[in-house]
Amino acid sequence: MDVLSEVLKVVKLQGAVFYNGEFSSPWSLGSPGSRTVAPYLAPGAGHVIIYHLLTEGHASARLLDGERVTLDAGDLVIFPHGDPHIIENGPPTKTVDLAKEVARIVAQGLKLSRLGGGGEVTRFIWLHGVNRPAPGPMRTEARL
Repeated sequence: MDVLSEVLKVVKLQGAVFYNGEFSSPWSLGSPGSRTVAPYLAPGAGHVIIYHLLTEGHASARLLDGERVTLDAGDLVIFPHGDPHIIENGPPTKTVDLAKEVARIVAQGLKLSRLGGGGEVTRFIWLHGVNRPAPGPMRTEARL
């Protein structure tokens, strides 16, 4: 079974937005914080967890003020607190602000989106999901 299916078996979601992307380097995407995405997922959505599954190629992920983490095909990066972050590949380039694209992304569903400078290809599936509260306490301090 693939990684995304395994994650979705464990995590119970009330609403979700999927983004299917193919990016050619150089590229840089600024993913908004969960408060920007939450209204598109479920009315009164509280906790949104952000997942990015790299299905092909290479990239890096970082919080806006954080260290880069290298990602390879098959890696799943999770932002449990819904922090804004940057996913990128290649030499520095202007970051596309996805906060301005949320309505379009939600409307297009899983239709493939393409972006980039024509170099090495990276493919991602992005998931922003409202998780149902689990019984008992749940705590995580990890930011990336």
